[in-house]
Amino acid sequence: MVLGVICTSSLFSQQPPSPEDETQGSHPGASVAQTSPFPQTARASADGGTLLLSLSGNRKFCVSRNELGFSKETLKPRDQSSGPLITTMGYKYQISVSRKGSPGVTKLMESPTIKTAYLEKVRKPKEPPQPRLPTAKELKKSPTRYGTNNVVRWIASGTCTTLRPEYSFPLPVGRYDIYLGFDLLAVNGQWTPLESDFVTNVPVEKGKTSRVNGTVDYTNGSRTVKLEVSQKSTSAGDR
Repeated sequence: MVLGVICTSSLFSQQPPSPEDETQGSHPGASVAQTSPFPQTARASADGGTLLLSLSGNRKFCVSRNELGFSKETLKPRDQSSGPLITTMGYKYQISVSRKGSPGVTKLMESPTIKTAYLEKVRKPKEPPQPRLPTAKELKKSPTRYGTNNVVRWIASGTCTTLRPEYSFPLPVGRYDIYLGFDLLAVNGQWTPLESDFVTNVPVEKGKTSRVNGTVDYTNGSRTVKLEVSQKSTSAGDR
């Protein structure tokens, strides 16, 4: 069962970037997460079961420079006046669950922010000595707009990231809604949902592994993010 992105965004709240997220990948030499660093498997607790998310496809997720489809006419002059338009500043992904009968959402994992652009300050060329001091009228002229000395640079190495084949989480017994989502960091500094899917009413039983099949794929410029419930569940000793 595949459900739309609009429904998902109303179920799961977006989190603001952490201070660590803000600094990661802020310049060309910074490291960029290319493969999820999270553990692939986890044992179920004695009183609970295991949720196993198994991904197929090439497991690659990629973004473009202008995911939100802005035109240069819609941006303020200070944002970008020349060159390719860049409005995708970064992205991240998360796996979350909501347990039936329990309030709120539990975030099982969230990737670091994968930065795709940074601001570079453009140094003004030194002006030759002025033959006179500026007049009072010249001093009253409007100051340069904020940000005109910055240029947005694209980080090509952050364009794509590859997820692991499996993610496994111990969970208490119950029924869960499972969510996989990718969020975009826009040029205005706000997070917005980009691509996601979820499945509902997935049972987690004591000593068993509940499997959710997912597809994450990027081929010829087309993205796929899809979750499906597997009818197969195994006991703890079967894997």
